[in-house]
Amino acid sequence: MTTVNPDLKQLYLDIDYTPTLEEWNWLFQRIGGAYKSELARRTVFESELFGMNTYIIMAHLEDYLRMPQRMRTIAATMAPEDIARAGLPVGTKKNFICLVAMPLHYLAGRELFIDLGELDRSSDLDDHLEVLNFWRRATIALRTDGVLANIDADPTDSSRVLEGEQLAQLTEELVPADDEVRSTVRKFGAQLMSYCFLENCDSRMAVCDTGPYPLGRDGGILALRELTTDGTGDFPWTEGIRDLLPYHNFVIAYGLPGEVQMENNIWGTAWFSPTEYLKQLTHARVYVTDNGTLQALPMSELADVTTALRKAHKQLYLRFSEMSVKERTICATQMYAWKLKSWAHAAGAFDDIDWELSSRVTSMFERLSDDDYALQLLGGVFVPQSRDSVWGPIE
Repeated sequence: MTTVNPDLKQLYLDIDYTPTLEEWNWLFQRIGGAYKSELARRTVFESELFGMNTYIIMAHLEDYLRMPQRMRTIAATMAPEDIARAGLPVGTKKNFICLVAMPLHYLAGRELFIDLGELDRSSDLDDHLEVLNFWRRATIALRTDGVLANIDADPTDSSRVLEGEQLAQLTEELVPADDEVRSTVRKFGAQLMSYCFLENCDSRMAVCDTGPYPLGRDGGILALRELTTDGTGDFPWTEGIRDLLPYHNFVIAYGLPGEVQMENNIWGTAWFSPTEYLKQLTHARVYVTDNGTLQALPMSELADVTTALRKAHKQLYLRFSEMSVKERTICATQMYAWKLKSWAHAAGAFDDIDWELSSRVTSMFERLSDDDYALQLLGGVFVPQSRDSVWGPIE
């Protein structure tokens, strides 16, 4: 194997640089190794309502088929780096977890098609480069820490997308956390998280963690958790329910002491040590971003928002429970494969894109609804025995 020694400053920061194929493979073999390591912790995906292994496979296959052309349509209207810079870098579905999922899911879809015997490994290079270049240009514009992946950040396994005035605003507007504040924020966060998971078919696609950011208070850290719900009608299953919520896009700012450790994994899910880190909360604030700014909510308003979330959750659960297994799987596949919707909205290209699922993927439902088969197929891609990365090299 050829040794690759990329110019990291050029690769990570020069938005106009075009990486070589060798550099792409160097980068994504490392990212794929971190992805495999994280997925090895959770090979089985379980849900009471959704066949998660089935819909994850279907959505990854859909991403492989549709993502490159959707990106071309979006980029023809607005450059990915300009989309990333437009508006807030937090509190929208045009965020870090959505962005990092693009190449992860696309390349996993490639491996699935290869394992199914429906794709040659040397196929579709132009499409691969379209996806990788879109992701890279947008990532350089979004991140403020000078890297493309959390594994390369300082500190390791961190991500930062805020700096300057926006970060200063969050820090200055934090309120000290006494027992009442801790309890209020914890209950609100738990209910919002529960609703976001359900709306996104028991996935984490609406929950994004960034940080740690330096808090500047006795060595403390600031952790940001973005939780976004459907306020624009992108998800048909929220029709008549989304209006129950007074707000749809949230950022919870947690101020924590320096002894709390925050590890932000490859796709933007944070793990804290100790696990009961909220007991050590020193400062907190909840923001909404529906109007395009970071609007701090009074702590006194959180109880009413929590009640609204609880009501919406009950109604959405009932709606899903009345669907057939196939109907729920189609909803979940759409959710996972629609990660570019927010980017298309921002670029003004939404109406130029066909958002229907491809018949090639929907026709595979019966075959993939066999749990044992789906688990075997997914496990073979996510935790392959023959390589260190989730995916093989592109060529």
